[in-house]
Amino acid sequence: MLAPNATKTYPAINSFIATFRDWVRHRKLIRQCRQRLEACDTNEIAHIARDVGLSPSDLRHMAELGPDAAQQLLDRMAALHLDADALAKREPGTMRDMQRLCSSCASKKRCQLDLMLVPNDPAWRHYCPNAGTLDAVQSEATTVR
Repeated sequence: MLAPNATKTYPAINSFIATFRDWVRHRKLIRQCRQRLEACDTNEIAHIARDVGLSPSDLRHMAELGPDAAQQLLDRMAALHLDADALAKREPGTMRDMQRLCSSCASKKRCQLDLMLVPNDPAWRHYCPNAGTLDAVQSEATTVR
C-alpha cells in the first residue's frame, strides 16, 4: 500500500526530460559561441584564429561544434592516465590538433559509449583519429617515468 503522500516516479520520463534538458543546454552553448564569434569583425576573427593556431574557417567550424566538442579526448586521456593540462602546456600544438580531430570525428557516439562501458578496451584504436598520437604521448609518458 502506498503512503498517502507518496509521489509516483517515472524513470523513463525523468530520463527523457534530463536528456532533453542537456540537449537544450548544449544547443544554447553552441548558439552563444556562434553569436560571440559573429560579433567579431573579420580582422578580429583572423587574429583569434592565429592566436589559437587555426585558420578562420576552422575557428568558425569549432565554434559551431560548441565548447565541449572534444570532451571525448579528455575522457580518453583520463582513461589512459594522461594529463591533458600538462600536455597542453608542454605541446600546445599537439593538443590543439588532437582537439580539432576529436571535435570533427565521425565516431563520437561510439567513442562515448566505449568510454562509458569499457574504457580499457583497445577497440577505440581502430576508429579514433588520435589513436597514434595518444599512443605516442602514452609511450613518452611511460619513458619519462
